[in-house]
Amino acid sequence: MSLLDFQCRHQFAGGFDLDIEFRLDHRFTALFGPSGSGKTTILSIIAGFLQPRSGHVRLADWTVLDTDKRLHLPPHRRRVGVVFQDFLLFPHLSVEQNLRYGPRHGRGCGNKVEFSRVVEVLEISHLLGRQPRTLSGGESQRVALGRALLSGPDLLLMDEPLASLEAPLKARILDYLRRTVEVWNIPALFVTHEQAEVRRAADWVVVIDKGRLVASGTPEEALGQPTALGWANSAAPVNLLRLDQAAESGPAGGASVGGQALVLPPHDGIAPSFVEFSPADVILSRQDVTGLSARNHLRGRVRRIVPVNQAVFVAVDVGQIVWVEVTPQSVTELDLIPDCEVVCLIKTHSMRVVAATVAWHNLGVLKAKR
Repeated sequence: MSLLDFQCRHQFAGGFDLDIEFRLDHRFTALFGPSGSGKTTILSIIAGFLQPRSGHVRLADWTVLDTDKRLHLPPHRRRVGVVFQDFLLFPHLSVEQNLRYGPRHGRGCGNKVEFSRVVEVLEISHLLGRQPRTLSGGESQRVALGRALLSGPDLLLMDEPLASLEAPLKARILDYLRRTVEVWNIPALFVTHEQAEVRRAADWVVVIDKGRLVASGTPEEALGQPTALGWANSAAPVNLLRLDQAAESGPAGGASVGGQALVLPPHDGIAPSFVEFSPADVILSRQDVTGLSARNHLRGRVRRIVPVNQAVFVAVDVGQIVWVEVTPQSVTELDLIPDCEVVCLIKTHSMRVVAATVAWHNLGVLKAKR
């Protein structure tokens, strides 16, 4: 039985129409696509804010929408928590009052989430007496997430909750989102149009464009399709590698990927978990080369070669997939074919370190308190 079964059709007066069917069986799923592709429409249908022309929505074994049976449960009767990108906290209530609004107006039969646990996990005890207008973007986002959790949802819907945040703060909030899903075992559907967010956080991704399903699968499977990414429109893939281990301080710390050494740029004592860089920042060679300023040399095998317009994207397996942008002439001159051995040369300064800011070692303690 799927955690979510969605099949709906809807047409707006302006001409845009949605016709999508998908099922979800993973805890943290990204709904990915360009602006105007229909992502928010899907969330609105699931939450009950919009009734489609036809279709059904089932949350596990519970049907909340079935147009054939004229069934359309209103939002307040669905066990769904919603987090918007603009937070929508009640300005006249304190943080604590905003949080307690969730259980007071919840459905009463969903997941039981304790107030003290939410405050502990989201680290917001020091905010309880403050007013929403005094909060930073990250603080507001954590409070909004806490209020949604305290409603006792069976499903969390998050509509681009990171869109208004700066890059370092996005990384921190992503960790909080993952943490809440793990601690309370509540499935989440997360809307974004940022590849890096999908690759970093999602277990599964549903890719949509112009109201249609384009691809679905793991981030590497789904985002590895040129059609799904819209590469013809210059939305090239993003490299986001999970580090096996990393030094905690610099000026230039060491790390490894797939057992291969990696030199990181300065990261000021943070604990890096990922490194991000563009395919255009990678030089491809058929053999290792010495005497270069590029300090990172990752050996791997070519898995895919994808021509797009005047460029070619090469997927290299170095333990994880590294995408490299080359010219068609380079493919010929290097005699690149699937499974051939290559070396990816990457300059340290072209990388951006992404830190894990949440103390994940505490997660086992938190789970033990459930």
